[in-house]
Amino acid sequence: MVTATPEAAGWRVTAQHVVGVMRRGDLVVRVAPKVGAVQVLTLLARAEAAANLTIDPEQVHVVDDADLSVVLARLFTAEAAHAMAAGPLRGYRTEDQTLPVLRGRVRLREQHLRRFGQVSPLEVTVDEWTVDTAENRLIRSAALALLQLPGLGDEAETDLRRLDRMLVDAQPLVPGEVPPAWTATRLNARLHSLLALSEIVLRFAGVEDRLGETPIYGFRLNMATLFERLVARLFEETDPAWSAQETMPLDEGGTLAIRPDLLRQGAGGACAVADTKYKLLDDAGKVSNPDVYQLVTYCARLGLSTGHLIYADGGDEPVPYEILGTGVTVAVHRLDLTQPLPRLEAQVRTLASVLTGEGRKVRIARQ
Repeated sequence: MVTATPEAAGWRVTAQHVVGVMRRGDLVVRVAPKVGAVQVLTLLARAEAAANLTIDPEQVHVVDDADLSVVLARLFTAEAAHAMAAGPLRGYRTEDQTLPVLRGRVRLREQHLRRFGQVSPLEVTVDEWTVDTAENRLIRSAALALLQLPGLGDEAETDLRRLDRMLVDAQPLVPGEVPPAWTATRLNARLHSLLALSEIVLRFAGVEDRLGETPIYGFRLNMATLFERLVARLFEETDPAWSAQETMPLDEGGTLAIRPDLLRQGAGGACAVADTKYKLLDDAGKVSNPDVYQLVTYCARLGLSTGHLIYADGGDEPVPYEILGTGVTVAVHRLDLTQPLPRLEAQVRTLASVLTGEGRKVRIARQ
């Protein structure tokens, strides 16, 4: 999460792209996002295709500079209070059991192969009406993961423990276990938002298995990856012809490869390429040389005359760079992550049309 370098008067601690909180024994490290915890979770939900999850700052009742883990826990408990107001959702779970009496359906093949004609015990398949469903396992496991995070506050911890007791019959996931899949139906409609939030918690919060006796708990989020996934999802929703992270060979022998963040394929092959950068430009809007080198290489490989750089930095766009000796132009675009999500979505839709060529004369609206 951070880099510590020694200096004459102590240590200099710097953070790059990772935000969140980590605890190792008595040591707690917190990195706050510049755009605010509520905004980060809003963007995260959108990037992870949890569009039905609405994050209202008034709902979570936290201060503007609250920790990311605190906002996440408050949002989770508020959503759980609404979704679980009628109690835990029960469902049928199919199990194979060995019983002394008949219950459910006899598995004839297993009975013959394992019992050699004996009538007891019986190999049966039973449909259990239980709380131990995939949905409840996800929710309880997320609650337990949140309880490991430091500094949640008494109210959030009380609500999480209450939810844990309510779902005590649901088996929590063991570390490293793949979360069970669930299907959105009308029967579990009241849990959809909570389940989407639970998947986010389990993906980004948990225990690090390391050598030693001290476990590490925390919630970590790479903002560069978040920005990349968010822009890719919005581009693909605007036009399915856009693809993300497509690997292509660069040299004849296939030893080298390129992997553009965004690539649009047309009838005659690639027609647009872009790369996302979670960086801040200087006051003059100047980009770094390596970023330009990367786009020039993409354009040379794909036979394109224009490449695009998309920065997570609001402001006016600099004049496109015309690269000498290549015939390639590198255009720079800037997205302001602090603006409300609907405005950000509208800006990305306009940008996608510009990159596609459908909106060359359209000026991107500044929000």
